[in-house]
Amino acid sequence: MEKQGRKAQELWLACQTLQNVVDKGQDGATWEQQLKPLNPEISAIREACISNPMIVTILEAIPDAAICRGVWTETALAERFERVNKICRRVAMIDETGGSLFKFFISYVQSFFVFRSSRVFSQLEEINPSDLSTFALLDNARHSLEHNDLEQAVRYVNQLRGEPRRVAADWLLEARLRLETKQASEVLLAYASAVGLGSLFP
Repeated sequence: MEKQGRKAQELWLACQTLQNVVDKGQDGATWEQQLKPLNPEISAIREACISNPMIVTILEAIPDAAICRGVWTETALAERFERVNKICRRVAMIDETGGSLFKFFISYVQSFFVFRSSRVFSQLEEINPSDLSTFALLDNARHSLEHNDLEQAVRYVNQLRGEPRRVAADWLLEARLRLETKQASEVLLAYASAVGLGSLFP
């Protein structure tokens, strides 16, 4: 029982460490320098779990990019979105077929006359697709990020089309990577906590 208890504690500590790295990254002057590969933390979990099939399955679901390079923090993604938001607004009129130089110019000029929308959609309400203009999507995504709801922001950004979608593609990829990794780390920590409780009350 003591041995099981120690292994359970090692597993919990390893999962907690992974969760902290996913949340905060590492010290660095830039957001890129704060990226920390998750391989050491995942190796520690593998050593502590003794080939537990449940944990092995969860670990295999973590994207390779997160393991080898790390994930952006929510703060970094929110700050990066400000630049994405600005560029997307400037090309809002450009659809999937592209546009002429004149159309890009008109779209750019239009962005200075469209102010931030005061219409914030509730997660519970049904949304009319006609209300989902590029500007409405961007404003609601920004509002979600301001309220620490990355998942909802991703839903809005995922609805972008045309040139704005292309501009936001890299941000969307990084945001999804973070969400997938964070979800896996949370499940690991919850499972490790359950294993710890199980070792106390066999």
